[in-house]
Amino acid sequence: MKIIIALALVATASAGFLDARDEHIVSMPMHQYKQDCGTKTHLRFNPDAPAFLQHDNVPGAGVDKFTPFETVLKDGFLEVGCVKDYMYYRGDKFGDNKHDYKLGPVSDVSIVHYEAHVKKEDQVEMTQKVCFEFCRTIPNMGFFGIVNGRGCYCTPYFTAMESDSSQCDAVCEGENTLMCGGKSKSSVFAMHMCASTGEDLSTRSGTAGALEASMNTKVTAAKGLSSNMQNRGASLQKVFGAVGDSGAAGLMQNAKVFAGTLEHKAEDADAAAKKLDGLVKDAAGLSDFTKPATVTKAERIMEDIDESVAAGEAVTDELDKLTALASPSGSSSGAAKQYSPVMYFVDKEFDGVPTTCSGDVVAEPIVGESEDGCASACDANIHSCVGFQYFSDRGDASLCFLFSKFNTGFYYTGCANKEPFAAKCFAKLSKFEGTTLKPNGSGKCAQCFKKLTKADRCY
Repeated sequence: MKIIIALALVATASAGFLDARDEHIVSMPMHQYKQDCGTKTHLRFNPDAPAFLQHDNVPGAGVDKFTPFETVLKDGFLEVGCVKDYMYYRGDKFGDNKHDYKLGPVSDVSIVHYEAHVKKEDQVEMTQKVCFEFCRTIPNMGFFGIVNGRGCYCTPYFTAMESDSSQCDAVCEGENTLMCGGKSKSSVFAMHMCASTGEDLSTRSGTAGALEASMNTKVTAAKGLSSNMQNRGASLQKVFGAVGDSGAAGLMQNAKVFAGTLEHKAEDADAAAKKLDGLVKDAAGLSDFTKPATVTKAERIMEDIDESVAAGEAVTDELDKLTALASPSGSSSGAAKQYSPVMYFVDKEFDGVPTTCSGDVVAEPIVGESEDGCASACDANIHSCVGFQYFSDRGDASLCFLFSKFNTGFYYTGCANKEPFAAKCFAKLSKFEGTTLKPNGSGKCAQCFKKLTKADRCY
């Protein structure tokens, strides 16, 4: 949340500084040093500095190893605000303010101080350009700030805190015609990445567009599964509720609940895809990347795309897992031959009549699978699944439920092969061959049904 707020502040501030019509804010130039891109910095760094002691982790947003502070990564900077920066006071993980560090459980990023990392003999009086030349070599840093004329630090983002009415009125130590923060406030500057902004934006936009298209396909599939499960569950719940089969009716309630879970996750993914679509359209609306205002807007869009892609990938992963539960892949032809109707282990006279069963469930309800598909799903839970309940009248409306133990059941003897849809409870042969599932009042049969009801009617 702090990152999002910070980016919003940057976007607002940047736009303001570039809008000469605002009577309170003057137009600020983009200071450009494109000729330095990719070159080696002339700065000499202190190898004992705090960030170098963190196993070469980036002292910013990530944990990727890199050759520290050598190559110029930014080609320009633009002043974007004067704020009391939360990052300066609470975002120093390694330096003097490490005891006030608050971002570990939030974003686990840190600022980096000029004085802590540049060798003392190489430190010079601070200017905006001096701070930029330091921060432009550090990966994952999008901004730099200067406090009280000399305190230079690099930060992945900034966040304004409540503050007094003081201004950024401290002159830079090394250039007294410019301001470098105030006693408690930072002059904050956004840095522009090297290379072509237009090409970078196009690449990011392409990534966002590809992910959006993939997400839309998955959302459509998930919503279809959810709708089928919801509708079929509601319909069968009424049917079995009307004949007093509370076990089957309870299974349908489970199906409706899981269908709702799948639907909500699909809605989350849909919202994330729509956000990506909006950013792709925003990117397409930019042109003339020689203008600082356009560059700034492009960078903010790219930052939003990076965050939105990460969020989209996360919600897609969650949706994939739920979809895989609702519709497992890898159905094996003939898998159902390893299963027999439960009545085969109770009373073979009725092993061909419709049956329902309930029990300890192994997985979420499954929709749209054949008997072989349900059997394959049970096989995939090899150590826990002993059987399954199957309902079907149409391929896309079938439902099945996997069990680790049978508890109650109904067998319907009044259908005479005229049942309106299939209802079959299956048990795995390898688990029960040579045994019985017939209810046993003694309680000595662990695998047996607790209650099995004969219904001389159909459903």
